[in-house]
Amino acid sequence: MDNVYIEITDSCNLRCSFCPSSTKHCADSRQFMPSELFEKCIAGAQDVGAKNVYFHVLGEPTLHPGFAHYVKKLEATPLKLTLVTNGTTIARSGRALIESPAVRQVNFSTHAYAELDRHTAATHLQNVIDFCKLSLAARPELYINLRLWNAGTEDSTDWNQTFLARINESFGTAVAPAHFCSRHKSFNITGRLYLHMDTRFEWPKLDKGVLDEKKEPIEGTCHALGTQVAILHDGRVVACCLDHGGHIELGNIATQPLPEILESPLARSLRDGFARHELRHPLCQACPYCRRFK
Repeated sequence: MDNVYIEITDSCNLRCSFCPSSTKHCADSRQFMPSELFEKCIAGAQDVGAKNVYFHVLGEPTLHPGFAHYVKKLEATPLKLTLVTNGTTIARSGRALIESPAVRQVNFSTHAYAELDRHTAATHLQNVIDFCKLSLAARPELYINLRLWNAGTEDSTDWNQTFLARINESFGTAVAPAHFCSRHKSFNITGRLYLHMDTRFEWPKLDKGVLDEKKEPIEGTCHALGTQVAILHDGRVVACCLDHGGHIELGNIATQPLPEILESPLARSLRDGFARHELRHPLCQACPYCRRFK
C-alpha cells in the first residue's frame, strides 16, 4: 500500500460545480478530524507500509484548525505528505509547508478559479505564484504542480488563457495550449515546478437504491486497495479517494486497526475482482476513472 488518503476535513471554502462539496454540506455542518483519530490514521498508514499520505478526499485541508500541527506530526514518521489544495489560503499556510521536511509535493487545483470573479481569481493566483517563487528559493527539492483542465481543447475556458499568460509573465516561459496533449500532460516551468493539464474530472455517482440491487460484475480494474486506500473524516475506511460518500465502507479506524480492515471479506473480494479485471461494486461500475486503467 503506497498511499493513504486521510480526509482531515470535508469542509471547503469554494463551491465548485465539479465537486460534491458544493452540495454535500452547508457551512454549519463542517466536520474536522480530531487529533486522536488522526493519530490512528498515521499509525495505520505506517502499519500497512504506506510511503505517502494525502490530507483530502473532499474538503480543503488547510481549513482544518490543526492543519499545521498535523503536518508537524508527520515529521516524527517516515510518511511524506502530498497536499492537494485550492490555494486560497496559501498566503497564511505556505510557510508551514515550506518549512516542513515531511511535505514532499504540493498540488494546486487552479482550475477552481475559473468559476470565481476575475479579481478574486487573479489574487489567489498571485498568492500561489508568490509561494512557488519562495519555495523555489527556500525548498528547491519540493515538487509543485499547478493543475489546469482542458487546456488546448474545445472545452477550454477563458481562465486557461489568463492563467497561462500570467504564468509565462511570472516565470519567463512560453507555455501555450498546443504544448499539451493526452500523452504530454506536464510541462516543466523551472526546477521542480510543473504545469499539469488534464481533462475535466467527473466524480462517480450512484442513483438512489442502486446499492440494494444485486448486479453482476462488469469488466474493468482499479488501483484501489492495491496502491491506495482512503479514510474519511469520521474514521470510515473506504476503498479509494473517490468514495466521498462512504459507499464502500470497509470498517472504521476508530475501532479497528487498518491492516485488519484491509483484510475484511469485502476488501478481499474487491481486490480479487480488480486482479481478475472485474468491477464488483456498483460504485466501481459507475466510476469513470476506472476507464483510464487498461
